[in-house]
Amino acid sequence: MSALGPGPFCSMLLADFGAEVIAVERPDPPPFDPSTFFARGKRSAVVDLRAPRGSEVIARLADHADVLLESNRPGTMERHGLGPDVLCARNPRLVYTRLTGWGQDGPYRDRAGHDINYIGVSGALGVIGAPDGAPVPPLALVGDIAGGSMFAALGIMLALFARAATGRGQVVDTAIVDGSALLNTPQLGEWNAGMWNGRGQHILAGAAPFYGVYPCADGGYFTVGAIEPKFYARFLDVLGLDDVARDRQLDLSTWAGLRARVAEAFRSRPRAHWTEVFADIDGCGTPMLDLDELATDPHLRERGTVVLDEHGLAAAPAPRLSRSPGSRGAPPAGRGADTRAVLLDAGFAPDEVHELAAEGTVVLAN
Repeated sequence: MSALGPGPFCSMLLADFGAEVIAVERPDPPPFDPSTFFARGKRSAVVDLRAPRGSEVIARLADHADVLLESNRPGTMERHGLGPDVLCARNPRLVYTRLTGWGQDGPYRDRAGHDINYIGVSGALGVIGAPDGAPVPPLALVGDIAGGSMFAALGIMLALFARAATGRGQVVDTAIVDGSALLNTPQLGEWNAGMWNGRGQHILAGAAPFYGVYPCADGGYFTVGAIEPKFYARFLDVLGLDDVARDRQLDLSTWAGLRARVAEAFRSRPRAHWTEVFADIDGCGTPMLDLDELATDPHLRERGTVVLDEHGLAAAPAPRLSRSPGSRGAPPAGRGADTRAVLLDAGFAPDEVHELAAEGTVVLAN
């Protein structure tokens, strides 16, 4: 049941590895619909759930499905007679997956929200950013994608694995607030141990001079993650900071002064220079690439991690499986391009398909 982002990204992951995904789309999409970015490898069927027979069409499609994935507010599917009690009774093997911001219960379940709200409440947003400024929203990467899509995909896989043993499906309740809270486990562990010093104070938050992003002479940026002592020593060597004591790496009183010197060193040369010199040592230094540079990076190019082709710039399926690797499929020819074929495959008679189209329940491609 296609929605704005997390659900379509989740089903794209499954399509990349061979799942037959039918994106059931609304007849009136929003002006900006991110789901189109995640349409590769799917078939598109347009069904109006508000039409008198819309629920019947969805139920009959679910009769033939292994997984139903929906991202509506709690109660929406039930109001249409499509809740898990109904569909799982019709198809006991169905894995009914619900991907929402707040989850299916709790006092916030009926609230509207977006990624920033979920990661704000989960604590994930509060640990990202500089200590003397506001938290920095990490686009939708931490909430919608990592906390939502990825955990929904994991839940589907776990439920299918369980079904192989029991023969029965189940309901997967994926809440973005739950997933993003779980992603915060390292910080929660540090808080429990009395080691958490607040936002921006952690080594991995950029507080340390040997872990951060530095501007170069040409305006490019370079990233450094020289945490281990041996990498730290090489990092200092390549920057020409021979007078810095290697054994005082974790002395916080030295960090501010050393960060200024490191920044000055990086600003003295263009990014290409630092890319070249760090390539010859284990100093944990790499350039920060902009989107238009990804397809030409030698490592990404050789692995095919990011490619530029007739469909635009895209990342390859991940992870890499040796016996059943993923494949990036083409997107549908258009919204509703596969409505007719999808309904026929589900057992609808040709005359019934035309009748549903005539009454506006489904939209057929020209």
